[in-house]
Amino acid sequence: MKAKILKCVALLVLSVVAILIMVIFEINDLPVGSSLGGLVAGFTLEPLWASIVDFTDNTSWKASQRKLQRGKIIDKNTEVRISFAYLFRIKVNGKYFLVRNERGTGKYQPVGGVYKVHSEEANYLRQNFFAEDDNKIPVDESSKGDYRLRFKNRYLRRFVRRFDETSDREMITDLNREFKEEIFNTRILAQETFGTLTYTYCGRHMTDFRYGEHFQCYELLLADVVQVELTEEQEKQFITLMGETSDKYIFASDEEIKSLGVKAGSNELAEKIGDHTKKILMENANSLIRPRKEMYQHRKYTCSF
Repeated sequence: MKAKILKCVALLVLSVVAILIMVIFEINDLPVGSSLGGLVAGFTLEPLWASIVDFTDNTSWKASQRKLQRGKIIDKNTEVRISFAYLFRIKVNGKYFLVRNERGTGKYQPVGGVYKVHSEEANYLRQNFFAEDDNKIPVDESSKGDYRLRFKNRYLRRFVRRFDETSDREMITDLNREFKEEIFNTRILAQETFGTLTYTYCGRHMTDFRYGEHFQCYELLLADVVQVELTEEQEKQFITLMGETSDKYIFASDEEIKSLGVKAGSNELAEKIGDHTKKILMENANSLIRPRKEMYQHRKYTCSF
């Protein structure tokens, strides 16, 4: 930000000086000086305007989008893909609880999933953003209504604002759906004995706007991270799981997550942990964005099942 300010101030000073020179020489009927001032102003005014516009790029993803547009790599009509999700951080005895992805990868990842959009909002997005379902992942009953969508690049910034403004979607205040599906419905733990779910909102991870190698398109990925606040009894239930063997879940250390489960110096060289799991690591908490929306400022939420 400091570099942006210095650049903008320098261009502003040069532009003002050039315009003053042009005016002064024009008044004194000295066309050479006037032309020189106009030439300098012509070189500085366009980058000055671009520098001012840069101040609206207050997040990394906006800056990366602007850079691609200025480089003529993308334009307003370039198709973009978004996937907006939430992830639970469940940490017990220094290890993170991860569940097996059942949508084909087989890798372990945090409990959580893509936000759901309600029908009225889905209609609004189709009519105002010409949004379509993401065609990179097959839509079935479990993924129907997901915030995995495609639309033109021209709508991306408005779409992100709309996502935080609308209440006609799954909200941060009530995230029990994925917790229930991935822990209770899979019989990892019993819903009857677990009690209520309490969690703290930690912040938001947003990728740069970039070309995704997996799906071969430009995309923006958002993940809200929440910390599960376990009661003493709930923590005991997870500790019991640590002593059992199951292919439904694992408990992974920081290092295991950062290496994606690959064990150097062994024959276990296949990635078994999803790369997005790094977003929940405690050491990455400082890099999370805190949205301005009031509901994200409350520290704790409690959900019943």
